[in-house]
Amino acid sequence: MMNWLAFTTPWMLAALAAIGLPVLIHYLTRARPRKIAFPPFKFLIEACAGKQSVHRLRTFLLLALRSLAVAALVLLFARPFLKPARGAAGAEAGRRVVLIVDASLSMRAVQSGVTLFGRAQAEAADVLRQLENGTEAGLILAGSSPRPLLPALSRNLPALHEELVKAQPTFEQGDMNAALSLAKTLLGSAGTIYVFSDFQKSNWEAVRELPAGIACKLRPVTENPVDNIAVVGAELTPANPVAGETVEVVCKVFNCSPRPVEAAVRLELGETAQERRVPVAAFGTSQASFNVVFSRTGVFTGKASLSPDDLREDNTHYFAVTVQKALQVLLVSDADVSDQKSAAFFVQRALVPSGTAAPGINITRRHSQDTDRGILETADVFLLVAPAKLTGEAGDIISRRVQEGARLISVLDGPTAPLLVPSACNPPFELQRAVFSSSGDSLVTAARLLFPDSDAADWSGFRFYRHYQNQVLKTRENDIVLAYADGSAALTISSVGKGAAVFLNLPLTPEGGDFIGNPLFPATLHELLRTLRKSSGDRVVTPGQSWVLESAMPTDSGFSVHDPEGQPVLAPVLTSGRTTRLAMPPARLAGIYTLNAATGTNQAGAGVVNLDPRESDTRQIALDQLKAGAGASITLIKNETELALGEKAIPLWPQLAAAAAIFLALEMLLLSLWRKTAPTS
Repeated sequence: MMNWLAFTTPWMLAALAAIGLPVLIHYLTRARPRKIAFPPFKFLIEACAGKQSVHRLRTFLLLALRSLAVAALVLLFARPFLKPARGAAGAEAGRRVVLIVDASLSMRAVQSGVTLFGRAQAEAADVLRQLENGTEAGLILAGSSPRPLLPALSRNLPALHEELVKAQPTFEQGDMNAALSLAKTLLGSAGTIYVFSDFQKSNWEAVRELPAGIACKLRPVTENPVDNIAVVGAELTPANPVAGETVEVVCKVFNCSPRPVEAAVRLELGETAQERRVPVAAFGTSQASFNVVFSRTGVFTGKASLSPDDLREDNTHYFAVTVQKALQVLLVSDADVSDQKSAAFFVQRALVPSGTAAPGINITRRHSQDTDRGILETADVFLLVAPAKLTGEAGDIISRRVQEGARLISVLDGPTAPLLVPSACNPPFELQRAVFSSSGDSLVTAARLLFPDSDAADWSGFRFYRHYQNQVLKTRENDIVLAYADGSAALTISSVGKGAAVFLNLPLTPEGGDFIGNPLFPATLHELLRTLRKSSGDRVVTPGQSWVLESAMPTDSGFSVHDPEGQPVLAPVLTSGRTTRLAMPPARLAGIYTLNAATGTNQAGAGVVNLDPRESDTRQIALDQLKAGAGASITLIKNETELALGEKAIPLWPQLAAAAAIFLALEMLLLSLWRKTAPTS
């Protein structure tokens, strides 16, 4: 099988016409003879006849060398190469090609005025144009899920090219494993995959092996990593504040560059706008903290932002905060209200010492038999303090409400303790038996701290004269905050659906221990409420994911949902009642999605979609970490020239450059020799 000749820039061949330039220049600039009547001249002609032949030979050699040098230079710029003919198997693989273009968020980064996606798009288009007639090709955009531009391989290369030109990068995190798997499915047992990507480590580190039996050609569209700084997360404490309450907003800033920077973080939320400057180490993170007070109830939206950089899309983090009137706490205990030695009395006084001491908390106290459906459906926090005996219906409602986002604090003490551990609320232990100690047991702090922002409290000095021995589940040890010496859990915090549950295996009476007389007791209860009101079960929504938008607005009268660009979004109702839940399609954009009632202009709800923080880490993976599967090959394409050549092509321009240099050197050598041998007068 013979090799065939091709050119990277065939239009340069038009310059071959310049080969005639040396001849043209020679004839235009040569000295023209003059006829002079001089009789003895015929003797000179006879004497120089031999030298004229030599002169004509020299002229021919110089013109030939100069023309060959011009031809070599023209061909050099046309960049010819030999492409070997393929065998049957190679020809079959070459006729089945899939191009994967990384369309994840990081490909929106700009270098030298061009987005990385635009660069990948252009180079993929070049490959499509170079494919032979009859080639079956496919093109996949790699985002959170791979999207083929055509459903199967196609010989209609112009249609693929047209779809590629219209393609846009996404705001999604890239799943390169899924894209490679889809490419393998389209190709079958043999073929070639071209990958155009920034080879971001966070997207590629899960790819341990490329598809088996496939020729993979990897084209990095950037030689230098993108220096980036981003707001990669934020936390509100409490997540669902009440009007007049101070809310702490902590923004996390990541610096993906090899040098430290000082970031100016601007927060616009509700009625406030603040700015903080924080130093961020190279490839490190820092936190910018803000305090915000919402003067009224309602839904507030806002954002934390940085100055734009090369990847400006991740410089903004969005918020949607629902501000309530006050935290509704339902305290359930069968102890007499006038009993000032009961655990319920001390708990209530610790949370609300007086009517004005805790304006953000409303406590309603009920006996077990008085917990009607109305109060159970409106409480934000359920506080169960022994002794208490919940009815089956009350227990079911509390379990459901906690799954939906309410919070539960259950104080276990005495014979009724087992009734205050609903199995649906996911306790991290199994109760065994009551334990009594005349000397009192002390507590041991677990790995998880209740006061993470300050020094760990010293619990070893407290004495507790009774508790329930329990067996902690091995898979739930991270839920334990405090424990007894026998291994029984004393304080646990667990996520339950969208809500959370706390179990206090502690006696909170004077005869049960000395804890309630210590200032740490009310601080512990308030810190528990603060911890429970953090975003525990809320799912972080990123572009490309389906999600649920919730609101307290009834949907009977109609509603509309709009995306961050103001475009309507079709969102069918999943459930309605105390809370309306809408099924949102996969998010296309990051930003704030608003829910408005059909009657009126007031915003009834809002949800946010934020970018996946992994996309902000623009560091590249070492390509030698990618391994070829069985029967597969990997080719790293370093530049556009290698991309144009393709596999196993033999470039000819190095030889042409050498030939041009040789021809010019020979010309100079001959001219130098002829000058030395010229006769002197």
